[in-house]
Amino acid sequence: MMAGQTAGTRASAMKTEAGDTQRAMRKICWLASFPKSGNTWTRILLSHLVGEKPSDGEEDYVRLSGSISSNRIRFDNLTGLPSSDMTDDEIDILRPATYRSIAKEASERFYVKVHDAYHENMEGQPIFPSDCSYGAIYLVRSPLDVAISYAHHQGHQDFAKTVAQLNCTDHIMAGGSRSQLRQKTFGWAGHYKSWHEQTEIPVLTIRYEDMLEDTEACVMQMAQFLQLDDDNIAARVAHAVAESRFDKLREKEARIGFRERPQKAKRFFRSGRAGEGREQLSRELQDEIYDANHDLMRELGYLK
Repeated sequence: MMAGQTAGTRASAMKTEAGDTQRAMRKICWLASFPKSGNTWTRILLSHLVGEKPSDGEEDYVRLSGSISSNRIRFDNLTGLPSSDMTDDEIDILRPATYRSIAKEASERFYVKVHDAYHENMEGQPIFPSDCSYGAIYLVRSPLDVAISYAHHQGHQDFAKTVAQLNCTDHIMAGGSRSQLRQKTFGWAGHYKSWHEQTEIPVLTIRYEDMLEDTEACVMQMAQFLQLDDDNIAARVAHAVAESRFDKLREKEARIGFRERPQKAKRFFRSGRAGEGREQLSRELQDEIYDANHDLMRELGYLK
């Protein structure tokens, strides 16, 4: 199944020229995904497409205006409050205001990595406010492969643990006293549904497998969604793809490291392949994933 068949936009609010202008004034583009679904690769691709391009000798792979939604230091600086003295629910009440503040101060498009599901805080306000949101690029990957990659990311090969995490609607990342703010994921299917059932923020959906098969086509879809200048866009897309090849990223990480690699993980750019889940997960674990996520897997072309 190719990118053109699976990537789609919901842009009903942007049918008029006035709507386009209003949307362009909203500075934040969310890069949303369940963990280990291609988010970092997408940020690197966009860095070469729209950002200040990192050099091959720099440890910083991503020169893109933006951050991660769970950035605790940024939250503390913007609110002037120590998040370590607050509960996770109290932090969530203030998060929409921090994103509005970021958008207000931004002079250009701001790209924010998101592993949170789309959800409301205790006051009934969406964590990610639409009034400062240009849109969201959503990356989705087969949960079979996510289970393998997520385990290695956590520094172990207990695949039963990661299968349980992606099947769990209460799965949470970080929070408490950890370095990042709490991120409610809702599990693999819940995460996808939360972003695709909301109607406030336009969404472009890209399958990781289609990114592997035809990276240029998927990046071109991103460029069109972002309404980038058409001048030399095909050449810019080709350059971004060439500079972000997985083998090139692996070689660079081996040579100079990668600051986003978790301490427990041997490497960040480990494999990048599709199909590892079927190769390495036991039949029992594969069935657990199918049983919990069958309908969405069928919709996205991930069934047996």
